[in-house]
Amino acid sequence: MHRFRLAFLTAITLVLLAGSAWSIPAVEILAFVDEDTLTTDDLRIELNLMEKRSNIEGRKVLPEPDAVLRRLIQNRLIVQEGYRMGLDQEFTVNNQVTEAVNARCMGALLDSVALAVPKDSSDLKGARSQAVKDYIENLIVIYDVQVDSTLLKSLDYGSAEQEMRDWLRDSDEILAVVPTGTLKVSSFSRLIRFTAFHGLEGKPDAAQRRDRILSEWVSEAVTIHETRQQNIRQRPVIQLYQNRLERTLMLEETLKILLQFPFEPTAEEIEAYHQQYIDRFLKPTQVKMESLKFATEEAAQTARKRLIQGAKMSWVKRNMEQVVDGPPPFPVEWFEAGKLDITSEQARLGYIPEPYGVPGGWVLAQVSQVQEPTATPVSECKDLILKMMKADATNELMQDIIRRLEEVVEVRVQPGAEDAVGRVLAELEEMQ
Repeated sequence: MHRFRLAFLTAITLVLLAGSAWSIPAVEILAFVDEDTLTTDDLRIELNLMEKRSNIEGRKVLPEPDAVLRRLIQNRLIVQEGYRMGLDQEFTVNNQVTEAVNARCMGALLDSVALAVPKDSSDLKGARSQAVKDYIENLIVIYDVQVDSTLLKSLDYGSAEQEMRDWLRDSDEILAVVPTGTLKVSSFSRLIRFTAFHGLEGKPDAAQRRDRILSEWVSEAVTIHETRQQNIRQRPVIQLYQNRLERTLMLEETLKILLQFPFEPTAEEIEAYHQQYIDRFLKPTQVKMESLKFATEEAAQTARKRLIQGAKMSWVKRNMEQVVDGPPPFPVEWFEAGKLDITSEQARLGYIPEPYGVPGGWVLAQVSQVQEPTATPVSECKDLILKMMKADATNELMQDIIRRLEEVVEVRVQPGAEDAVGRVLAELEEMQ
């Protein structure tokens, strides 16, 4: 075995940004859900999740305080049910929390190393990066990390030979020893596949990438170990982060289980839903337009006045000035009224929008035909019907779950809770 000396590790080097230090804002208690306390801190987390899950662009209309508080309480009821089901011990939750908290602890540790660099350094960013690299190298020496360099060189991940691939997949030979444990060749091969996605087979730089992946694994192992030695995970800010993340994952995983139900509607049920909610499946109003192009806005406006007075578009074309020769700007076909910025109230025979400018002139148009909304046949919108039916059934089940949970769990909303929620919402409104 030979001591492994870490070179420059760009993957784990942190570039610090001004104001990156974490802080815990003052909180107000909103409600007690059984033995859990909901605060304005929980509220900010919930609102942040709502923001991330929203696909709406631009300025958003914030919900009312009572609705936000109700959702916050309901989510906690679901999370509590997840804990009763033991989902916090499941891999999907436990592993994600462990990895994320480890990363946050490493960040805290290496931030402290970088921040120790004097701010008057000529190249502060470079000096901080170098300080982090030197620190990790020193940890490798302190913890006497061992890597079998001869074995490492024999790991040909670029090979296409089946014998080599089988050996890499199954070998129990020890490749490295770090303070957190040992790394077998088979385990390293899984790491290679995960890190390099489709592996390194056929890659000309397979050996270099293999060494880099091991370097990063070693650096992470010694850094994680050092965070444990310094009890960084027990710091309040890390504990808060862990609790936030765990509850978020618990909510997601619990809902996946609670909202599972058989969904196989019959043809009769689909047809009945279509008839019951026929307004959801109406084709939009269609219009045809007569149109002319004028050289100037003034001429188009004058012509519009004549149309309003009862003139026909054909008369306008023959008698008005500055009509541009050529085909009509609007093809003789059906258009969805909404796509022409025509409302359902405006979609009537004879409606004349204001003229609008186009290259080389101004367009004047008039609604010449209207096709009222018609129901889309089931055969043309079955997928949409099923999607809506599933959404409605899921919502009904969700409401039933919440009702049953509220029957067995004590919820105590604190005086002034809605006002406190309103203040947090106002803060968000100001930031938009």
